Amino acid sequence: MKVPIDAFVLTLSFLITAAFLIDQHNPEADRQIGYQCSNWRQNRCIGNWVPCRGRQGRRQCNFDDFQVFLGNMQPGMNRVTQAVNRPGGGLDATETAKNCLWTWRNANAAPYNFRGYKAVKHGRNNHNDFIYRIGQITNDNYNKPAVRAAAGEQAFRNVDDTLSKITTARVADHGRHLIPAARTALPGVTIVEKDFGANPYYRDTWVPPAGVDPDTPRWKTVDWEATINNPFNPLDTRTRVRNWLNTYYRGPTANGHAKDHWQVLRSYKTISDRTNRCRKH
Repeated sequence: MKVPIDAFVLTLSFLITAAFLIDQHNPEADRQIGYQCSNWRQNRCIGNWVPCRGRQGRRQCNFDDFQVFLGNMQPGMNRVTQAVNRPGGGLDATETAKNCLWTWRNANAAPYNFRGYKAVKHGRNNHNDFIYRIGQITNDNYNKPAVRAAAGEQAFRNVDDTLSKITTARVADHGRHLIPAARTALPGVTIVEKDFGANPYYRDTWVPPAGVDPDTPRWKTVDWEATINNPFNPLDTRTRVRNWLNTYYRGPTANGHAKDHWQVLRSYKTISDRTNRCRKH
């Protein structure tokens, strides 16, 4: 079955937009986010790096302009405003992602998973490299006094909050597969679940296309520490869990989807670690 990471893709679009709005406070020559290669061949750019330009007379790209620029809207979709602003100003990541998701689903299409070279100057075709670059550029911008003052602290909190939401979405989306896999692989062990709450993108009326898993009403994954520390589980539970996870995520017998998920989460953890370490307060 195909894993429906639509919400993750769209929240990632919000992350790149939030980082883009910060980067716009640099002089134009120093901006890096919001550029795409005009001619990408054989895994390299042989064309020019073209900036996103605001439509309808706007001086700067807004969220909807940026979605068009990234290729995240099919013909006709750009007639619907997808951005949702908070009452106090600024984009609401969850509500905006909902609008985007259901615009695609109502058109019977899956959101386009854009590449790094479509969004950031000198970007590549590697998703993990793209995640790393967005995090590093944002941290660098935080350490530029003029950019930080012009963008405001809330702009950086928006990036951090969106990164947290993406991580939760990835963990929970994978959890639907991890929970039954753990129960099958660890007989005799009671698997304790961790509940992240209601899935904000769930609609019980949605029927997924053939080959795509349905949404789950709640976001869950395995609570490994609670599972290991459950007094009713066997004494060797920690060793069994560790050994199974090593084969599930890594090595020649690893589950392909699980391995990809683990590598992406490592990229997000790297961003979080670098944010805590590299931003000067």
